[in-house]
Amino acid sequence: MFNPYYPYNNNIFQSQQPQMHQLNVLPQQQIIQVNGKASVDTIQLAPNSSILVMDTSAPIVWMCVSDGVGKVTSTPYDIVVHEEKPPIDISDVEKRLENVEKFISQLMEGVKNDKSNVSRTKSKQSDTD
Repeated sequence: MFNPYYPYNNNIFQSQQPQMHQLNVLPQQQIIQVNGKASVDTIQLAPNSSILVMDTSAPIVWMCVSDGVGKVTSTPYDIVVHEEKPPIDISDVEKRLENVEKFISQLMEGVKNDKSNVSRTKSKQSDTD
C-alpha cells in the first residue's frame, strides 16, 4: 500500500514523474572560430568525428575530420558572399541571339570565301600545268 508520508515511497514517486523544466532545455550550439592554420592544428576531436571551423583571419572554413585513432585531418574550403543574380531580361536574350546569328553568318561568309579562293587557286594551278 502506498503511503505518501513514508520517505522512501516519496522518492520513488518523484522519480517516476517527468521533470518539466528539463524537457525544454536545448543543447548549446556555437560556431568554433580559429585564427589561422596554427590554431586549426591544435583542435582535438573524439575518434571518428568531424566539425566545421570558421577562420577569422581569412574567408575560409576548415573541415576537421578525425580517424579511428583520433588523428585530425583539416581541409580548407574558400567561402564567398552569396550574391543574387539579376533576373533574365528577355530583350537582353534577343540581343545576344542576334549577335550570335551575325557571328555565324560572318563565319559562313568566310568559309564561302575560303572555298572560292581554294577553287580559284586550283584552277590557276591546273592552267599553268
